[in-house]
Amino acid sequence: FKEFYPTDVMETGADILFFWVARMLMLGLYRTGKVPFKYVYLHGLVRDAKGQKMSKSKGNVISPLEVSEKYGTDALRMGLVVGNTPGTDLNLDPKKIEAYKKFANKVWNITRFVLSQERTGEPIPALMAEFEAMAADVTKDIEEYRIYMAAEKLYHYLWDRFAAQLIEESKGKPEYGETLYRILEQSLKLLHPFMPFLTEEIWSVFPGKDGLLMVEKWPTA
Repeated sequence: FKEFYPTDVMETGADILFFWVARMLMLGLYRTGKVPFKYVYLHGLVRDAKGQKMSKSKGNVISPLEVSEKYGTDALRMGLVVGNTPGTDLNLDPKKIEAYKKFANKVWNITRFVLSQERTGEPIPALMAEFEAMAADVTKDIEEYRIYMAAEKLYHYLWDRFAAQLIEESKGKPEYGETLYRILEQSLKLLHPFMPFLTEEIWSVFPGKDGLLMVEKWPTA
């Protein structure tokens, strides 16, 4: 109680705003004289691909356990986060989750390539500055509760910029080695809140890393 009350953010659904959140506020004020949280972040309901409410009678229920088994838990997490603006319902299509399974495979392939290269050359200032600007942008989105935007920006940077452009440019150019390593290392920290299992597993194979990724310093802290 001394450590965690009051907290900063209550994340909940809009459907219980008056049934639960308001009562927490009243009871917290009554018993402690302090409101229990500063901000309320409302997520929407998860609907099927056609926007219909899930129900057993309709046969359109998407089981998170089955989806995780098929595509991976991190792919499901990304599918639930990207495009999910606060307070609006999310239409969940299994094809979207499948796309993030491919993204998880892409991150693995990026890692294999980068770790197969020697850490040669000095960090290239222009590329590091570009990454740092992206990292600051993602951090700002997270701090201001634009979670969906932060996840999407990371997705596009790693797939469209890092994998499709920087890695291709680096082939046959050993001077890129240190730059690629540093960008990947810091990218894993940014991606960890969204894909914790994948990034923690990759972190465990990084040379010289003997601790958990989840306690590493945030890149822009």
